[in-house]
Amino acid sequence: MRDRLYSAFVMLLLGIITSCEKSEDVTPSSQVESFKVAIVMPAENQTRWQRTVEWALANIDKAQYGLPSSVELSVEWHDEQAADLPDFLEQVATDEAYVAMIGPMSSTHARQAADAFSTSEKTLLLPIATSAEFQRMYADRSYLWNLTQSDLTQSEILLTQAKLYDYREVLLVTSNSEYGRSFSDWIGYQALELGLTVKEIITYSTPDELCQAVTRIGQSKPNSTMVIFAPDQASDALLFDEQYRQLPEKIRLGFPPVICSDVVNSAEIASSLTGNTYEGISPCADPSSGFLHAYISQFGSEPINGEAHLYDAVMMLSFALSAQTDQESLNETLLRLLSVEGENYYSWFPDDMCQVFSRLQQGETLKLSGVTGDWTFDERNHSSVLNTIYNHWILREGKFTTLEYLSTDGGRRTTSTLQAWDAQTQNMQSFNKNQEEINYGALNECWAVVIGASDTWVNYRHQADALAMYQLLKRHGYADDHIILIIEDNIAYDPHNLYPGVIKVRPDGENLYKDVVVDYPLSSLKIEDLTQILCGEKSERLPHVIDADAHDNILFFWCGHGQNNQLAWGSQGIVGGYQIRNLLAEMKTKERYRKMLFAMDACYSGSIGEACKGIPGVLFLTSAHASETSKADMKDDEMGIWLSNGFTRAFQEAVDAQPGISLRDLYYKLARQTVGSHASVYNMENYGNMYSNTMGEFLK
Repeated sequence: MRDRLYSAFVMLLLGIITSCEKSEDVTPSSQVESFKVAIVMPAENQTRWQRTVEWALANIDKAQYGLPSSVELSVEWHDEQAADLPDFLEQVATDEAYVAMIGPMSSTHARQAADAFSTSEKTLLLPIATSAEFQRMYADRSYLWNLTQSDLTQSEILLTQAKLYDYREVLLVTSNSEYGRSFSDWIGYQALELGLTVKEIITYSTPDELCQAVTRIGQSKPNSTMVIFAPDQASDALLFDEQYRQLPEKIRLGFPPVICSDVVNSAEIASSLTGNTYEGISPCADPSSGFLHAYISQFGSEPINGEAHLYDAVMMLSFALSAQTDQESLNETLLRLLSVEGENYYSWFPDDMCQVFSRLQQGETLKLSGVTGDWTFDERNHSSVLNTIYNHWILREGKFTTLEYLSTDGGRRTTSTLQAWDAQTQNMQSFNKNQEEINYGALNECWAVVIGASDTWVNYRHQADALAMYQLLKRHGYADDHIILIIEDNIAYDPHNLYPGVIKVRPDGENLYKDVVVDYPLSSLKIEDLTQILCGEKSERLPHVIDADAHDNILFFWCGHGQNNQLAWGSQGIVGGYQIRNLLAEMKTKERYRKMLFAMDACYSGSIGEACKGIPGVLFLTSAHASETSKADMKDDEMGIWLSNGFTRAFQEAVDAQPGISLRDLYYKLARQTVGSHASVYNMENYGNMYSNTMGEFLK
C-alpha cells in the first residue's frame, strides 16, 4: 500500500495522470469494443461534467493500452432540464444501441429514468440522486445503482454540525420537492435523536415563499438557532442571498448562521453568493485517494458537487463492461464485481487500472474502490453504497474552501443507506409505574370511530389502514352498529386498481374490502358533523352516531395526512388541533365517554396530542412526534403505491397477538417497530397508569 501511494504521489508530481505519452514499446489493444452510453446531466455545468468524463476516459484508455482487448465508451450527452427528457429516457431504455445510462443528477429526474428503465432493466448509474424517498422506493430495482448515500446521511451530518457548534435548535428551510422532502421528512426524527429542537420547518414552492422565509428568519430572535438551508436548485440559493442582502443592516447582523446542503456547492453560483458567509457539506472524493490534488493540478480548482461520483460512474461502468461474460447481463456483472469482500483495491490511477483491467479479463474479481472511496453496496438490495464521504466547506468571496472531511464512520457508522428505515429507535418515553389510578367506575360498552382521512388513489394506504383497523375490531367482537367507519370508499374500484374490489395492506395480504359497512363517505362530512356524531346527536342526515355515555369506552383511530397542529380532511380542507380539542372537550362536558384511546397515524400527529393535553380520560398514541413526519412501509411495486403505514401495521399486529396487552407494552412495541418517526404518548397523567391500563378495555 505504501509503495502504491508513493507511486501515486510521484505520478502527481510528474503530471503523468493524463498527459503522459504512450510508451513506444507496447502496442495498442488488438481488439477494441465500443459501447454507447448516455449521460444525462444539467446543462448549466456541462463544461465541467464533460471535462471530468473526458479525463476519466483518457485515463481508462491509457490503462488498457497494450492489453489483448479493451473497451471504450461512446458518450451521448443530454440535458436533464430539457423538455424532451421523457422521450430521451424512453429512447435509451428501449434502444439496444445503448448499454447503460449515467445520471440524471436530480432525484426527480432519476425517478423518471427508473420508471422508464423498469421494463428493459437497462443499467442505470446515478452519481448523486440522493432523495431518501427515491432511494427507498426503488431500492429493489436490480438495474439501479446509487453511488451516494441518501440525504438521510446528509441531514444527519448537518444536524451534527449544529450540535458541534453548540446550537440547541435548528430551523430548516427547504423546497417542497422530491429533494427537499428528504430533509423536511427526517430532520425532526434525527434532531430528537441528537437532543436538538426543531424550531420550525419552512418549505417553499415558489420564489415568493422563499423570500418570505428569509424575511421571517430575519424578524425572529435567533438565540441559539442555526438555519439549515436545503434548496432544490442553485437559483434558490441565489435568491436566498439576494433577499438576505435586502434586509436592513441591523437585521443582517443578527441573522442566524446558515449551513447549506450540497446543492449550494456549485461553481455556477459561487461568485454570486456575496451577501453572507455560507457553510455547507457535499458528497466528495475520498481525500486519501489523491483525486482532489490530481483534479486541482488538472483543472486549477476544486471539484464541485457530483464530479467525483461522475468520474466513478464512468470507471465502474468500464470495469463491468470489460469483465462481462456472454452468460451475464451487465447488471449481473456489476453485482458480481461489487459484492467482493476483502481489502480495498484503489483502482483509479492508470497504472492501477491497467492491473484491474488485465485481471478482470482473466476472470479474477477484486475488491474495487474508486475516487469516492469504498464501492461496497448494501447487502439487502445492492442498490446503494454504504458510506459516503462529505467535505465540510465554507464559501467566502466566491471561493469554496474545504474545512474538513466528514462521514458517518466517525462515531455512529451508517450500516446501510436504508439504515434509518430499519433501525429500532432508542429514544422511548418512560412511565411512572406507581402512578395513582383514576376511578372511572364500571365499564358498560365499547364503541369505535375509524377515519381514513384521504380521498385520492395515491393515498391508498390511508383508507386501507382504516379498513385494516375496522377488520381488527370486527375480529375482536365489535358489531357494525358500534363502529362508525368514515372513508371516501373510492379505491376498491378505482381504475388504477389492478384488483377490482380488493384492498390490501400488504401485497400478499387478505382482502380487507369484504363485508364492509361504510357509515359515511369522507366528503359528505365536515368536522362539525363529527362532533354531532360523537356526541350522539342523531338526525336524518346523520343517522349513524356513537350512542355512548359516561360508562362507555371509545377507541378512536385516525389515519391521514398532517402538518404542524393540522390534519387533512380529504381534499376538502384542514382540521386544526384546536378543533379536535374542542370536540373532545365537548364530549367530556356532555359525559359521552368513560375513557378514550385516540390512535393517530399522521405526520406531525404529536402536535395534535400536545394540543389536547389536559382533557380527562383521553390518551393519545401518535405515530410521530410533534416535529416529525410518519412513514409508509409497505409498497405494491406492481401498482406503484404504498399500501400501509408502519405505525398502524405495528398497532394491529400487537393487538392481534395480545388483545389484553398493557398500554405501556403496546407503546413499546410501537416505538420499536415504527421506523422513521418516534411513536409517542400524550396526556397519560390525565388518563391513568400505563402499566395497569390495557387494550382489553377497548375490545369486546
